[in-house]
Amino acid sequence: MRLLFFCLSLLFVTTVVTVQKSAWLITPGKSIGQINLEAPAQSLSVLGKPDGGDAAMMKAWRIWYSRRKDNSIDSSHMLAVFTAMRTQDTQYVKQIRVNSPKFRTSKGVGPGSTIAAIRKAYPGVEKAQAYESANKARKIVVYEDKKLGIAFETANSRSRKPVCSMVVVFDPGESAAGVLDFHTGFDLMNPVVP
Repeated sequence: MRLLFFCLSLLFVTTVVTVQKSAWLITPGKSIGQINLEAPAQSLSVLGKPDGGDAAMMKAWRIWYSRRKDNSIDSSHMLAVFTAMRTQDTQYVKQIRVNSPKFRTSKGVGPGSTIAAIRKAYPGVEKAQAYESANKARKIVVYEDKKLGIAFETANSRSRKPVCSMVVVFDPGESAAGVLDFHTGFDLMNPVVP
């Protein structure tokens, strides 16, 4: 009986640890945390009401920010999800973006990682584009692996080694830039917070 209790306890602890790890896991071409590409937009209700976003022409950005202890918005950490219509009545997740350093790929890279570390973990990553933020305050460089469906953005790194400021997961074979024209002025890193 003790052995059975011990085995069940071990199974429970292992399951809890696995679930906690998957909550912070970036999987290229598939998911960030519990948010999956190609999932219906209704599945995002587990995140609660978005703190911001934009919508037009059957496409939408939904943005959630972290919270301080007093429950006020902390826009330094965010999760952004882009959805688009695939059928007449349902939007589906097409891109997920995150900038919190808690999120990591199975290879141990994510926001805060150097581009050198990212290239070592994902040798297929190539510089895809560079642009300025809408307010021209930052230069942003995007490195992506289209085959895997993952991109890494850097913004104004003062160090010699560029550091990732945001990770983007998208459908393999596509491009992170294919969803949002960054030159339009919609700046996820400098949002207008209500």
